[in-house]
Amino acid sequence: MNIDLLLPAIFFGLSVSGILFLVSLGISIGFGLMRIINMEQMVYYTFGAYMAYTMVSTTGSFLLGIIAGILVAAFLGFLVETQLLRRVYGKELMFTMVVTFSVFLIGIGIIQYTWGLDPKPVSSPIHTMVPILGVQMPLYRLFIIAIAFVVYVLIQIMLNKTIIGKAIRAGIENPDQVQGLGINIRRIFTQTFVVASGLAGLGGCLNAPLTMTGPYMGFDMLLFAFITVILGGLGSIKGTLVSALIMGQVISVGGTIWSPLAFVAPFIVMFCVILWRPTGLFGVTGKAFGFQE
Repeated sequence: MNIDLLLPAIFFGLSVSGILFLVSLGISIGFGLMRIINMEQMVYYTFGAYMAYTMVSTTGSFLLGIIAGILVAAFLGFLVETQLLRRVYGKELMFTMVVTFSVFLIGIGIIQYTWGLDPKPVSSPIHTMVPILGVQMPLYRLFIIAIAFVVYVLIQIMLNKTIIGKAIRAGIENPDQVQGLGINIRRIFTQTFVVASGLAGLGGCLNAPLTMTGPYMGFDMLLFAFITVILGGLGSIKGTLVSALIMGQVISVGGTIWSPLAFVAPFIVMFCVILWRPTGLFGVTGKAFGFQE
């Protein structure tokens, strides 16, 4: 492949990885901490994108769009967790998948009613091109990469340096034991879920200028997000980051080599990894999908 095509594909892949990491965190954390498969995460992603569209089209400010997208997504996550998910904790994973997917479909219906069916374009807030290794790269994609990196660093600091972070890590390993120590695990569930929902909304805001904002944009992202968390290992934030980096390159570089690979190659990579490590690259051992490992 020509170097002039390979380098942009690699950098584009890193920006795709950043989006995948942000929107996949909720699914990974949902299983690791709450033992649910929360398929409605892409509703927050879609609402975040539409809030970016609304704010940019009315005020011209993409920053306000990001703030509104995060806040709306976090608020919706709070409502869903407190009013619905608390009622399904401890249920079979298949049951939680059906319930959360129903929320996903309801959210799409609300979006269709509010914004209509037509795709909505969102202009990029940064049009500057910067030279990297002799190749002109959009500064906005580098901005996405930086945001994802900062989010990962902040999450690691929170998990390893704060009391609530240590409680979350302990809760992933043994939530019943954490509850027995007098820690309000339900409050931790809510706080964690709200943060993850807000990050999904952030991912939607950042991806809106790269793709057309539409009511069904969450379906494609849901598919790639599931591949990401399965490849990295359900419940592993480090695994989510590593698998997002892999998936971004597979989608971008693979699509540059041959366009159908952008859709087929992620499944091939996931299939090969699962054959080698059924729990994913950094999977949390335990009961997954009804099977004891």
